[in-house]
Amino acid sequence: MKNKLSSDYSLPCCHLASSWNQVFLLILTVFVFLLSPCVQAQQKLDINQATLEQIQQLPVSPQMAKALYERIQFKGPFTSIYQLWEIPGMDGDSFKKLKELLKIEPIPPASAVQERIEQIYYRLERWSSNEGISNDLIDLWIEKALEPVNINKLGYNELVNFQNISPVDAVAILKQRQLVHFFRNTRDLRYTPGLSNYAYRSLRNFIQFKDESYSDWHGSFLLRVDNTPFISEEAEQSPQAQFLDVLQQTGAASLNQIPSVFSRFRITKGKHYDFGLSYVRANGEPMIYTTTSPFHLPETKFHFTIKDFSWKDFQLKKLILGYYKVTLGQGLIFENTDFFTPRKSGYGFRKRFNGISGDLSRNREFTLKGLAFETNYHNLRTIGFVSYDDRDAILNKDEYLGKPSFNHFIVLDQRFKYAPGDTLRGPNNQNLSWLDAVNELTYGAHFQYTFTPGTFLGLSYYESAYDRYLNPDPYQVVGADNSGNQNWDIRQSTADSEIKQAYGGPLSRGSNPFWDKAISFRRIYGLNFQTVWKNLAFQGEYGILDKSHGAFKPLVGPRAFVGSIYWQQENFNLLLLYRNYDVSFDNPYQRSFSNYRRYKGTIFEDYYYLQTPLYGQLYANNPQPQAESGFYLNAYYQISRQLTTRLEYDNWTRKPDQAKNYRLVGTVDYRPVYPLDLQIRHKWQSREPQNDLTPNQFYKNYELRGRLRFRLSNYDALDLLYANSKLVVHPRPRVFGDFVLDGEATGVNFSHNFNRNFRLSGMLLYYKGFFWNFEETQFMVMDSPRGALRFYFSAYSRLTSNLSVRLKYTADHQKPINNIQFQPYQSTIDANPGKMFGTLWKRAQQHFFYFELNYNF
Repeated sequence: MKNKLSSDYSLPCCHLASSWNQVFLLILTVFVFLLSPCVQAQQKLDINQATLEQIQQLPVSPQMAKALYERIQFKGPFTSIYQLWEIPGMDGDSFKKLKELLKIEPIPPASAVQERIEQIYYRLERWSSNEGISNDLIDLWIEKALEPVNINKLGYNELVNFQNISPVDAVAILKQRQLVHFFRNTRDLRYTPGLSNYAYRSLRNFIQFKDESYSDWHGSFLLRVDNTPFISEEAEQSPQAQFLDVLQQTGAASLNQIPSVFSRFRITKGKHYDFGLSYVRANGEPMIYTTTSPFHLPETKFHFTIKDFSWKDFQLKKLILGYYKVTLGQGLIFENTDFFTPRKSGYGFRKRFNGISGDLSRNREFTLKGLAFETNYHNLRTIGFVSYDDRDAILNKDEYLGKPSFNHFIVLDQRFKYAPGDTLRGPNNQNLSWLDAVNELTYGAHFQYTFTPGTFLGLSYYESAYDRYLNPDPYQVVGADNSGNQNWDIRQSTADSEIKQAYGGPLSRGSNPFWDKAISFRRIYGLNFQTVWKNLAFQGEYGILDKSHGAFKPLVGPRAFVGSIYWQQENFNLLLLYRNYDVSFDNPYQRSFSNYRRYKGTIFEDYYYLQTPLYGQLYANNPQPQAESGFYLNAYYQISRQLTTRLEYDNWTRKPDQAKNYRLVGTVDYRPVYPLDLQIRHKWQSREPQNDLTPNQFYKNYELRGRLRFRLSNYDALDLLYANSKLVVHPRPRVFGDFVLDGEATGVNFSHNFNRNFRLSGMLLYYKGFFWNFEETQFMVMDSPRGALRFYFSAYSRLTSNLSVRLKYTADHQKPINNIQFQPYQSTIDANPGKMFGTLWKRAQQHFFYFELNYNF
């Protein structure tokens, strides 16, 4: 009975389960049917995100697959499936198949920074690769281009640091903003009275007209690797030739094949935080480590910056920890860079960054490491800094007052531990390394009060303390001749008074209240001013090297002054500048206007007289200006849209020997039609033309340079170049009559943009004699007395919207020497008798490469 009941009750349950199964299967069928289009869509390939390998799996030919991929990479993503008809070779059958397999998904919206990168990628490429402009300005331009600032909140000091913005332009903007209360758009800015067209076109890349939040992280990474020889202004001083022999003698010849490396990383959070890191190693230089335990850490530079915070009327513009740069006024008192820039007026291409900034540049000698700040309170601007860092210097072999002393700071191309070729200071003798030889404590301040926009008065001060005595004794650097006589005794003349009057000796001895190890010091005071009246800007800076040696005493010491007047019109501008530097104004941080660097015309320039040729870097790499006085004029006039002219005239006196110098440069740029541009540049220069008794005279130095540029479609360009130079030199005692050094060059440049992401450029040049040239991102100086053929090819590619690379190959083939006989070159020049002076050896063929990677995010 029980079983029956069980069997009776089991039958309805089975029917119920079967019914539920049917319902479940019906629901599943309906669900799959409804979902099938989505599943089918998910199986389709998003052509805009596809890789080349994925596209090659489609039912198309390999040529069409490649064309599809290149269309997306170089012309942007598809926005419609029907754009497939733009692909060469597309037919109806292929389109029908691809339509079933492909889908077009909308591109995710880019961030504000990404959009800015896409808009101005060509400017980022040009700025990042430019080595002729201050790194501080480049970093500022890139930062502000990616994060535009509200022009209605910018002050004078921020405006003048932008590209092509003169003091007249900055004041015009501030006065117009005060009149209209705020700028609404670019149209309001364009109609600012007194604002030049160049300034407006440059400024619009960095500004916006209302506050927009940029809270995202963004930054950039730059890597450069190359084996290009060091650049020198002196044709007879070829570092490639000089360093080869001394490297072999010091056992470092294998290092000569190591390329130079420069890398820089910057990251910014919003508008208030900035961090940077950089690394530099020169061509053929050994690796230098900050620490080797517990791990090897290469010598790097870094900075962390906090900026743009306000508390009521007080503004913290910048607070920098780590490595930083300081530029005050016109560079007369303080500007810490390792590089000399001739005729650095502060205008145009000779613009200087004003204020403080994190230092990620190639500077390695005059670096500042510590803390710096910049603040504003009402009309008072304050800059303060303190730094403790080491300096490369030539140490004296003899002690001074029973303690070690140093002779001069020196900017080294290659930072070896010891001076190659100077056996008296090497590890087997006195073990006097020139690397990080002196510790320096430097601190200073600048106070600037603004009366009206563009009119201010500033006071500057800085002091450096050293843990070694400063004793610039020339006998410690200059070697002896073949007979054992001291070259310094032979060459003592007014031409070397710049060496004799170098700062040091008893006047430099002293202690420091903040550092108990200090035994010598240097102290400099300065005053700078500026005023803008209508379209005229007046600037000036005055400095004094304190030799009063005591508190509360009248300032006594050598002085320096630089002043300028700048007149700006819409199609015309004129700069008049005067400078006057005392011979004994020896300020290692002076970077003001001059034509030549310090120690020009002294025995330091004649490196073969020194104990090692590498001591010639005392002159060749010296960033200080020489002691000179004179007037400089620079005029630009756009006569019409087709014709522009520029004139430079400089008349100055080298103060150590009162040598008169003249320099006149005229440039004419004529465009009869837009695609055609003809530029002619002529330079005339002379030194001591009225003095027939000095051996330093050259009568004339002519240089003619012509360039014919064809601007082709798609921003392509073709340049034809011709240059001719002639130097007429005063006869030497061993030469009868004047002798002439000729130079000539003929070449062609081209640049072809395959699309907006790939460019190929190159040059073919024949030159004989001395020649300088801009080779894309590098400034090169060449010399070939017999003639040489030079060429380069460069490829630039934007691999993605953020990443770009540049690869350049350069070859230089000299005509061979087949009739010369000379003794083996001996580079060791010291007090040992019996040595010989040989000729410099140069390779007949040279091959260089240059690699650059840029990543902006």
